Amino acid sequence: MKQMIKLTVAILIFSSVVYACKVKQQHSNLLPQNNQSVAVQEVNDEMLVNILSRNWVVNVVNYQADTRKNVLYERGIDANLHDFSKESFKITADEKVVYTDEGGQKHIGNWDLKDNNTKLLMEFEDGEEVSWNIIEKNKNQLILHMSIDARKVNWNITNLNEIDIPTAAVFAGFYAGIVDEKTEKVIITYKMNPRG
Repeated sequence: MKQMIKLTVAILIFSSVVYACKVKQQHSNLLPQNNQSVAVQEVNDEMLVNILSRNWVVNVVNYQADTRKNVLYERGIDANLHDFSKESFKITADEKVVYTDEGGQKHIGNWDLKDNNTKLLMEFEDGEEVSWNIIEKNKNQLILHMSIDARKVNWNITNLNEIDIPTAAVFAGFYAGIVDEKTEKVIITYKMNPRG
């Protein structure tokens, strides 16, 4: 019970207030259809860096916890299960990244492409590393996909600075009623558009 109270307070302080109960159920697969995505092999390194070098804001967040699927957030909708409106990634051509989290805090780091340009690795100054699968990218949309082993999440967070991106993603699902302490795998997909 103590753990749940600590977790509740931490998330509320971290601006993770859930204010709605109704969200449309997503029935489609979280991954886009092959004909919608741009194959990584079709884009050379310079073109890909040019495509990625933007300030990306979260437009839609698809969420899956084991077999349960839902849309946690869609920009412009009042009844979201979680607020991702402040989250953004500012990616520059000189391989710098500024991640603004859901609380509005900025995290500065570097980014690199891995695995034949299919993964976007972000390394932040606090030592946190986050690896995203690049599902789709063009100058108007970036879709990043992350798979998280929820069994490795520290549920007893006492310091907000200890919350990393994967942990925050699992907690968002917990407060949306999709994740519990028995959840094994969380898949989160960010559909982003350039700011402005």
